[in-house]
Amino acid sequence: MRFPDLPRVWVHSEQWTPRLEAALEWTFGSVLGMGWQKGDAEIMEAEAHPWTLRYGGEPEGPGHWIQPEGLLASKEIRPLPPEESSGDLLALIFWMGSRMEEYVPTAKRDEHGRFDPSGCESVERGWSNRPVCEAWAFEIGRFVMGEDWAAHEARLKQEYAFETSLDVDSAYAFVGKGLWRTGAALGRDVLTGEWNRAARRMSACRGRSTDPYDTYAQAAEWHRQHELMPRWFFLLARFGSHDKGLPAASPRLQSLMHRLEDEHPGSVQWHPGYAAAEDIAALQREHDTFSRIMGRKPVAARQHYLRLVPGVTRRRLIDLGIREDHTEAHAALAGFRGGFSRPRPWYDLEREALTPLMLHPVTAMDATLCFYMGLSPAAAPGHIQRLAQAAAATGGTVRLLWHNESLSDEGMWSGWADVYPNVLQACSESRDQAFPLA
Repeated sequence: MRFPDLPRVWVHSEQWTPRLEAALEWTFGSVLGMGWQKGDAEIMEAEAHPWTLRYGGEPEGPGHWIQPEGLLASKEIRPLPPEESSGDLLALIFWMGSRMEEYVPTAKRDEHGRFDPSGCESVERGWSNRPVCEAWAFEIGRFVMGEDWAAHEARLKQEYAFETSLDVDSAYAFVGKGLWRTGAALGRDVLTGEWNRAARRMSACRGRSTDPYDTYAQAAEWHRQHELMPRWFFLLARFGSHDKGLPAASPRLQSLMHRLEDEHPGSVQWHPGYAAAEDIAALQREHDTFSRIMGRKPVAARQHYLRLVPGVTRRRLIDLGIREDHTEAHAALAGFRGGFSRPRPWYDLEREALTPLMLHPVTAMDATLCFYMGLSPAAAPGHIQRLAQAAAATGGTVRLLWHNESLSDEGMWSGWADVYPNVLQACSESRDQAFPLA
């Protein structure tokens, strides 16, 4: 949220760079909700602007002074962050928020080509457990605003919120998949002795029972209870080993998309498939498919499997007119991947430019908690509540990533049907609280 009643912060620097401007925009715009502008040091002193910041130059002068550490004046890609003892919080914010450690050629990747956070600097330092960039931004705000800070900090903490979104990788477990896929699945059930599953498949396909993944009405009721407007990200990729949803041409799938859109206009968005992270033809095809089904272009996207080719994927999303990317999350670890809970414009490190694409960080995903972290259904809500408390300390936002499948208690999600409402309740209980960061 921006606070238009506040005066702008005047910033003087001996050397202006895109990196410095990005760090300032994230600090004052994205986190503190304030405008900022470039200012001459002499004019700043003569006109006595209430809030001023000097980056570099001589320490004597108006307002708060930061000695540049060097990162923001360079184009180097560092595997290690600036030391906190350097006092250059803007450099720290930029290193973490740009995800610089993920661009290092030797960065570890998992079997899907995703950045592997195990043992990485940001995780080892505990920075992913809290929106650390927002905490650093608060420190800068405290220095710059002086005695005005306490009142503004209180306003910022009141912004704490939580949002939810659900990826629809497979809209239904049994129905709508076409004669060939349904027949093959039924044959597999019989050959493996899954007689109960075969019977339930036939019952759902004949309309005699509800498909187990048809959890949309129950989800809607939970969302109403907490006054939430969910986002639904639909997978429309061609069938493959990692993309097993309904065919995009399925009338049942398209009807579902329009029904959810009618409930909350603008809530249905795009979930590019596994290959689309690097295959530009697949990305374009799926974008066009979404636009044709919905009669409008998507404005938000989240990559399937959270797969991104650093720089490349997001540049292509921008070219397609996508304004929001909801992919910033570690598949293997819940928390704050970029040190932010609030949306911020993406910085293209390879082109050294701030872009119009807004990153909406995800705090926790159901698959992360269950499969990667190995949490029990009973432990998951408490873990998310601790992350919510960390976000509440800076008035941030907790964003949940769930799936319609995990609400079903079906197959690998056995025991997880009640986790989602318990998680929503845990986040709700933290709504009006602000907890100190550990």
